[in-house]
Amino acid sequence: MGVLFMAVQRKMNATVTTVSITITGIKGGKNLVTKKGVKQMFRNYLGYDLEMSSIRDLDLMDMETMLEGDDRIKEAEVYIDNKDRLYIKIEQRVPILRVFSKANTTYYLDVDGNEIPAYRGATIRVPIASGNIESYDPRLLEEKADSRLKDVYKLAKYIHEDEFLAALIEQIDVQENGEVMMVPKVGRQKLDFGHVENMEERFEKLKILYKGGMEQVGWRKYDVLTLKYDSRSGENGEKAYHLIYGQRRKKK
Repeated sequence: MGVLFMAVQRKMNATVTTVSITITGIKGGKNLVTKKGVKQMFRNYLGYDLEMSSIRDLDLMDMETMLEGDDRIKEAEVYIDNKDRLYIKIEQRVPILRVFSKANTTYYLDVDGNEIPAYRGATIRVPIASGNIESYDPRLLEEKADSRLKDVYKLAKYIHEDEFLAALIEQIDVQENGEVMMVPKVGRQKLDFGHVENMEERFEKLKILYKGGMEQVGWRKYDVLTLKYDSRSGENGEKAYHLIYGQRRKKK
């Protein structure tokens, strides 16, 4: 009992010897959170630097709560080992889309549909969505909601989870009628996608075309590739898919 008491007292009176900060990186882009930024967050929160701070003064659970209150951070863990070293482990949210809304606001959406503020100097390489899109409201992403924000989120999530599409799609533009036009990173063709529904079949056709067909027809032949529903090829007036077709490039 006495030894335990002395050990606890020694621990409480000790100071932090070193601070180790680990941040789970974002694949293919800059981090939303930096080690320098984390230290500054604690400096603002505690009023002093973490290095050489007294262990007695540190509330580890409170420190975790403070970190997880940041919209960029999904989960945080803070602990001290038996050598008085302070460990801070941070898992960042993973942005999959940057939105420029019709109200001139900008923000990121993460893979779970959460908003991440667009901080100055922290540009993440993800597709951009613009046009007729609402400002962020989590209610717009609910299953029963009918919103353009929900449409682009579903589209961006599908693209993010497909390695080929993630490397291909650069921009998503939502028009006034809710239809989507996409811009690829390669070639000069725009992709007229139409409304966001039954994405799997259309994207599979697109992947087949890019993986082999475009070399046959020529990369400069078309201005627009159309993947959307069209009733012209349907029977009895029902909607049906056109196979991908192109609008020819106009001669100058």
